[in-house]
Amino acid sequence: MRRRSSRSSSSDADALEPGEQLQTDPMAPVVQRCARAVIEYDGTAFAGSQYQPNARTVQGELEKALNRLTGERTRVRFAGRTDAGVHATGQVAAFCLPRRRRGEGYSWPALQKRLNAVLPPDLAVRSLRPAASGFDPRRDATWRVYRYRIRMAADRRPAERHRTLEIDDWLDVAAMRAAAASLLGERDFAALGSDRHGRTIRRLSEVRIVQRGTSIEVRVTANAFLRRMVRSIVALLMEAGRGRLTPVEVERALAAGDRALEGRAAPARGLTLERVIYSNTGRRRGSGPRATAS
Repeated sequence: MRRRSSRSSSSDADALEPGEQLQTDPMAPVVQRCARAVIEYDGTAFAGSQYQPNARTVQGELEKALNRLTGERTRVRFAGRTDAGVHATGQVAAFCLPRRRRGEGYSWPALQKRLNAVLPPDLAVRSLRPAASGFDPRRDATWRVYRYRIRMAADRRPAERHRTLEIDDWLDVAAMRAAAASLLGERDFAALGSDRHGRTIRRLSEVRIVQRGTSIEVRVTANAFLRRMVRSIVALLMEAGRGRLTPVEVERALAAGDRALEGRAAPARGLTLERVIYSNTGRRRGSGPRATAS
């Protein structure tokens, strides 16, 4: 009996599709299918990405849609946490679905289509594909890319107001780039954010500042971010752009360890999580993009 069972299990394992996991508990589902999704959301009406009781969150809406379609309680994990009002075009989520018999359930393209049909208008699944059962969207990520948008000189754009910070004054982009150079590399960023475990060392590889007329975009890439770190970086750069901070003063603020600008951060609405990069994109873990400030 053991030999027949062993051969049967081996045959079933060989027949599994990518992202499916064989269960050995006879009371458990035979197969568990795991998925990796890229999702996009307008963060304006969300209390953040992570589940919170009595609050509307991205995780809550996505899990509710999955539970509605599959009839199973499904837990979703994200590559990174975004605060209330922060948007995403490239957030990565992972989840697994149980299947009791082969042939049950939806194909991944069909599930993506059905999810987008029941999700609210401010949340969508951009792509959905199989993932290994051990895939962890947060721990397996090597780099995260955020973009912050600013509109200067009281140049109002109502259609962009939920995704752009509008200010009345003009910023000196050259001064902002000089200050950005002080932020690059691996260091303790406790002055610009917090971590619930007290681990505040991060590697910042890129701060790119692009100006087009009255528009400024700040692109920031790091191996990971502290809470409010990107918005604190933007607030620091804006102070440099207003002539209130020099690169040397930025360096001193980071070295001091106390919260820079008394903890002030740029408003959430200008920030978007654009991309999460994994080692299977061709970069070795830890190699990453070259450190640049431009």
